[in-house]
Amino acid sequence: MFLWGLGMKVLIVSSEGVPFAKTGGLADVCGALPAALRRIGVDADLALPFYGCIDPARFGTSPSGPSFPVPLGHHEEPGSVEEITAGDGLRTFLVRNDRLFHREFLYGTKDGDYVDNCERFTFFCRALMEWIRRTGRHYDVIHSNDWQSALVPAYLKTLYANAPAFRGTGSLFTIHNLGYQGIFWNHDLPLTGLGWDLFTPQGVEFYGKLNLMKAGLAFADLLTTVSPTYAREVQTAECGYGLEGVLHERRETLVGILNGIDYDEWNPATDRFIAAPYSPDDLSGKRICRDELLREFGLHESADEPVAGFIGRLNGQKGVDLIEQAGEWIAGSPMRLVVLGLGERRYEDALTDLAGRFPGRISVRLGYDNRLAHMIEAGSDLYLMPSRYEPCGLNQIYSLRYGAIPVVRSTGGLADTVVDADANPSEGTGFLFSGYTSGEFIGAIARALEAFRDPARRGSIIRRGMTRDFSWDASARAYAGLYERVAAMAAR
Repeated sequence: MFLWGLGMKVLIVSSEGVPFAKTGGLADVCGALPAALRRIGVDADLALPFYGCIDPARFGTSPSGPSFPVPLGHHEEPGSVEEITAGDGLRTFLVRNDRLFHREFLYGTKDGDYVDNCERFTFFCRALMEWIRRTGRHYDVIHSNDWQSALVPAYLKTLYANAPAFRGTGSLFTIHNLGYQGIFWNHDLPLTGLGWDLFTPQGVEFYGKLNLMKAGLAFADLLTTVSPTYAREVQTAECGYGLEGVLHERRETLVGILNGIDYDEWNPATDRFIAAPYSPDDLSGKRICRDELLREFGLHESADEPVAGFIGRLNGQKGVDLIEQAGEWIAGSPMRLVVLGLGERRYEDALTDLAGRFPGRISVRLGYDNRLAHMIEAGSDLYLMPSRYEPCGLNQIYSLRYGAIPVVRSTGGLADTVVDADANPSEGTGFLFSGYTSGEFIGAIARALEAFRDPARRGSIIRRGMTRDFSWDASARAYAGLYERVAAMAAR
């Protein structure tokens, strides 16, 4: 059994991670977790694709070994790995192939995913395995995240099972969002190098197609999701997206660990992006932040009306259709709404149309801007997160820290992090609703508006939320405990 601080080596493999490449919460998690692990003595590295958005001049990359050929179906692709050493001694390894990764976006455009994504992320996984094998590196645990890196556990158990570099290496696979599984036509299987004997319901076959997520679910030593509630939900038809049976079979090796947040970055007392600092003991700066947010988004100022914020991908998972359906009610209520996000064209168009119909009440920015994200958290009085499902969610946790009362659907990590202030007045930190309907969503907003009109109650809810601890320390220790289990399994 390993003990923290005694040299356990872990490689965290992800398709994105801050500060290098980001489309969503996966990047926040995989950027913060390695540093948190290092603080408790786990020697953790991070591996990512070398995307075109990563500026080598800014980060100072250097080669990590010579270039090498990577088997990819019936041909080979040139590959190389470059290293960056960031703060806290964190090493990040970037897998390079400019044909596959030097593009404007990570996964695709507004009009759809890149058609060669199977080839791109198969290359990413296989190149990592080849790099480790050729350089003689050794990791006790390789921790893969979501479908883009799900082939790594399969490779450990098949193509590289007898390679000396991987002797004693175990695998952990984390599901961040089961709604995205990496499903491709069956003719892509030869790209992976896996045999047709694995193209079965017990392997990587999924209704006649290749499912890369299933590779992680079938072959990893242990599985995790990013909240305890989501670990239960993925075993149901509602949230399992066809894989609920597989996950139910592996329930004894499935653990839910709630994501943490980086309080060095998300702290209203020290945030460099906001108009004024504030804390649970002195909330006066929040009013200044609200006024600055209203000016930034061109909304009417009013001392008596709260501002609600939303940041995220504009798609069905995030409940954007409920925001659209509730838009007219929101515009006619004593509140304002600011939205920041990118996503499916139909949702972008719907929200832009709402803002056009109700100027001064609703404002929408299409895009992702870290500065504006911080301004919205600091300047909002309420934060809307009506997700259809939410594996963990980070913005509701940021909102708690920033005194923006969350109004969320009771699902996944939202249910694990927000306590309803009406159901539990002494512990409440926000407002929850259960059914996925605009009526229930509007009802929860109305309850939040009622609480906002009571300064004493509003202050109590805000201060309870701001003092809740969702730092990475507890999450990192939980992962370290699982790494010990995985390493012990691999050593047998």
